[in-house]
Amino acid sequence: MTVSAGDPPLPLALTLERIRRRAGERGLDVEAVLDPRALSERAGVPLEVTVALLRGEEAPAPGGIEERVRRRAAFLYAVSRDTGGRPYRTADIAAAIGAPPRWVDALVSGRKPPHLRHCKAFAAFFGREPSFLTDTPAQAVSRALRPTLESLDYRSGNLMADLVDQYGLVSVSTRGRPLTRTQEALLLGMITGMLSTERHAGVAR
Repeated sequence: MTVSAGDPPLPLALTLERIRRRAGERGLDVEAVLDPRALSERAGVPLEVTVALLRGEEAPAPGGIEERVRRRAAFLYAVSRDTGGRPYRTADIAAAIGAPPRWVDALVSGRKPPHLRHCKAFAAFFGREPSFLTDTPAQAVSRALRPTLESLDYRSGNLMADLVDQYGLVSVSTRGRPLTRTQEALLLGMITGMLSTERHAGVAR
């Protein structure tokens, strides 16, 4: 087993408590900030499990870390699409990460591949950190909420100013529609998450 789990995220209860407190202080819609369907896809955790975790319930992590890796990899492949909106061809994934096509086929189908040494590159192909494959459900949800928590900490209260300050972006188009404060916080969290993941992954497709 060569998939590094990385540093563990904050305990989920603490992450949720901070998000709810800061969202309340800023007058944001907490239910919109903690959208379980979007969170489920970001975390790689089934929707019903995500909902239970947001309610403060315990969620079992069946099997060992290798089983989690296979389940999470199959989930990631199932929800991902290429630039044309189509599922990725496993042959293309294999060529990009230097893995045998049969290994990729086995992994994305949830079967047990002969080894897991290409998993870090597999996660990076989809713009994810290796921890996406190894986290328990609670860890995965907490880690997926990290950009949201960071977005609620932005200092100036001005979305555009913070994006320019943190990432050097020069414009954000909303097609002439003003954003609510909740939408601004969600947008900043999404961009923060995308750019942070891109920095950590270090692999361009």
